[in-house]
Amino acid sequence: MHPPPSEPAGETTQAVVSQGIKDKVIAGYQGWFSAYGDGSPVERWYHWSGGTYRSNQGMPAPGYQSFDLYPDISEYPPGSLFQTGYAPLGNGAPAKLFSSYSADVVNKHFQWMQQYGIDGAAVQRFMTTDGVFMAHRNSVATKVKTAAEATGRLFYIMYDISGMDDATFVQMIKDDWTKTIVGQLQLTASPRYAVQDGKPVVAIWGVGFTDRSNSAARSAELIDWFRAQGTYVIGGVPTNWRTSSGDSKPGFTEVYKKFHMISPWTVGRYKHDVEIDSYKDTHVIPDRDYCATHGMAYQPVLFPGFAWYNWNGGPKNEIPRRGGAFLWKQAFNIRSAGIPAAYIAMFDEYDEGTAIAKAAEDSSMTPTNQYFLTLSSDGIYISSDFYLRLAGKATRMIEGLDALTPTVPIPYTNGPVWFRTGGEETDAALTWSNTIDPTGGGSVGVTGPGGTGSVGFGVVSGERAHGGSRALRISGRDTAATGSFAYFKAYDVHIPVQASTQLSFWTYPQNSLSQHVTVDLIMTDGTSLRDSGATDVNGLGMHPGASRGTVNAWTQTKSRIGQWLAGKTIDRILITYDYGPLTGDFVGYVDDIEISN
Repeated sequence: MHPPPSEPAGETTQAVVSQGIKDKVIAGYQGWFSAYGDGSPVERWYHWSGGTYRSNQGMPAPGYQSFDLYPDISEYPPGSLFQTGYAPLGNGAPAKLFSSYSADVVNKHFQWMQQYGIDGAAVQRFMTTDGVFMAHRNSVATKVKTAAEATGRLFYIMYDISGMDDATFVQMIKDDWTKTIVGQLQLTASPRYAVQDGKPVVAIWGVGFTDRSNSAARSAELIDWFRAQGTYVIGGVPTNWRTSSGDSKPGFTEVYKKFHMISPWTVGRYKHDVEIDSYKDTHVIPDRDYCATHGMAYQPVLFPGFAWYNWNGGPKNEIPRRGGAFLWKQAFNIRSAGIPAAYIAMFDEYDEGTAIAKAAEDSSMTPTNQYFLTLSSDGIYISSDFYLRLAGKATRMIEGLDALTPTVPIPYTNGPVWFRTGGEETDAALTWSNTIDPTGGGSVGVTGPGGTGSVGFGVVSGERAHGGSRALRISGRDTAATGSFAYFKAYDVHIPVQASTQLSFWTYPQNSLSQHVTVDLIMTDGTSLRDSGATDVNGLGMHPGASRGTVNAWTQTKSRIGQWLAGKTIDRILITYDYGPLTGDFVGYVDDIEISN
């Protein structure tokens, strides 16, 4: 896999965003995570563990979680992180989670929006008669206001009417808007509160869905009331709102026309590119034209992927992100349809695996005793900020600031970690399994174990592993006393080598011959690590002919390869056996490969 050339180091902080919303890309912001001990009125874990009561106020623990995608917790202040009941992360760090009640967390999220070029957030607001939860939501909304003002981002309130009783929700929302949002919290008085056509923006999500209890009459009443308050009203509506079919109740056509802007829900509605293209033809373009005819603006929804295995028992990685190609295809279709606005679902929705905020890159950043989705679960090593970078690029393309580009325009990582894998389920996967590299070394004088068949290479589980349960293994028989070797292609990469670049990996040899199982690198110019003269940090040569490690023990190798390869680009990572003097069977394991600065 060969990503585009690396972006310039760092990101450009985006200037203050103008208040209009018709030409903006907005991300949904939940802000609903809490943890026991965070000082929140909720006083328990919520959303990380589904809010169910248990020991220690619902602490997340193996088998007791309601989120799929584990966050990258490395940038949050220690006071914003709370210990869970999971085993440590794969990198040995304690398994902690953040609380949205922390001002530092909200500030960090909006700083990311500013840094990566996302215009702002629609703050989700769920109504309840439970004053404890409303106090939590009020506090988070106030912190959003402060963070948006500090970073120049837009924000607006989005009422989610999911699960609300039809007889009471209208008055509840009316009271909340006038008494709390406008009155007590004074959110609409903020210079960063979104304003369109001189009207403060408010969104109502859930109108007309077949699985929601709201009636057409009460929905129309609420929209009319908001319009009378002088607000600009966005409707979060069913996918099939225009045809009143599928997920849309009949009898809502005139209700939908009351919105200033229509934003049809798409999460889970498609998975493959052909389906995204079909959706453009059957929904996006007709919706766009219908809205134009009826004097409404249009805000299509796009999402990076989806999974709720840990929460709802669905398939693991149910709608794969495909290395950003899934999100980018949607953004491309939106812009190619001439639509300058979009809604990203979601910024921090770790529950259903749709978050674009920083998330665990691989198994080294998730607990070792519980499955979680990572950004590398599609088999490609991806940095934790990739989807923030991609969302920023999508924003620029949709808004017409960058050219329309059909393929993902950014690299999977900008370093300092360029590649990392332990072969686990949620790590970067082998590009080739059991495939000799004919141009990278080939194979001579080596057969399968016992002298039959061919030498074998691949991922094995439950045998030897430095971390997790999987490792790479080469097994075979050296049949020649001179010139015996096997070079297997493992990973297709595109890594620029700098002076500070380092390679590290662990090996486990089962006998002396197995001490010659190691990692090799092939450059784009055809040169190799083994022939570069490189040594590890202890002075041992990186050619597999050098005996490496201790028999029946895991040993780490580190080499500052930039001293010999700076300016070159790594094209392939190989797993190899190469030794001349002796013959016999060998079994060698390799695990936890990393290339970083």
